[in-house]
Amino acid sequence: MSLTKLNNQSLSAVTSAGIPIRSGSVLQTLSTTKTDTFSASGTSFTDITGMALTITPSATSSKILIIAQCAIVCPDSTGLQLVRGSTPIAVPDTSGSRFKYTMIGMLATASNEIYNNGANHINFLDSPSTTSATTYKLQGVARSGSYFINTTVYQTDNDASGVSTSTLTLMEIAG
Repeated sequence: MSLTKLNNQSLSAVTSAGIPIRSGSVLQTLSTTKTDTFSASGTSFTDITGMALTITPSATSSKILIIAQCAIVCPDSTGLQLVRGSTPIAVPDTSGSRFKYTMIGMLATASNEIYNNGANHINFLDSPSTTSATTYKLQGVARSGSYFINTTVYQTDNDASGVSTSTLTLMEIAG
């Protein structure tokens, strides 16, 4: 896993010099890349290790642009949710007992699908309305059995099976 933080020194220099920050300007960027694999089971959403970042907005009017890509696969229904603190965000409106996913994972049922994983992507603009440190993370769930991140259901060491990476990027946008 790698972690990058950009622009904090630049932001401090601009604000201390009294230079106005224009609405829509990128104030800071955080990014992490998950290069290892992960699996979990259970019918409750669980944190995916290495897929969380904490950002401290410089103003309550700032927006946070979340860009996430995560490869998830499961032999049963599976999905991901984006969470701010402990609150799921970017989830659909629905009724009944259906799961609310931010992104639906790949369902591996056929013999050729168990050797692949599906990359899921989201861009979401959040308004946290705070200047406190705020954590964004991805969580996964499987309706039954286990789900797999950055790998396949059958982790076979041959050229029919693959591994991948997942990323999470946060950008503070001036309001």
